[in-house]
Amino acid sequence: MKLCNKKNRQQLLIDLEKNNVPRKTCSFYKYVELKDIKSLRNELYLEWDKLNILGRVYIANEGINAQISVPEDIWEQFVEKLYSRPKFKDIPFKLAVEEGSPFIKLIVKIKKEIV
Repeated sequence: MKLCNKKNRQQLLIDLEKNNVPRKTCSFYKYVELKDIKSLRNELYLEWDKLNILGRVYIANEGINAQISVPEDIWEQFVEKLYSRPKFKDIPFKLAVEEGSPFIKLIVKIKKEIV
């Protein structure tokens, strides 16, 4: 099961250039009590990797903090999947104004704190 990116920086940049799709870059966080964060981490990584989401996400027992880049054509699907988790329902997003992706891979880490 693939739970981390194994490519080097150069290959990631080549892949990103080849897959030149319009993206929305956003950040969000929510303080909420989370349990079984190892399973949640794995679920989020697998789900978001499949959707070609890039960025960095921190989860802890106290909540989630993310800065990610989502392909525009699956934005609604991403939001629907995120909001389908009761703990993450209605998380507000802060959208970036610049275009493109500031990220080259997806990282989902378990931390002691989300800040």
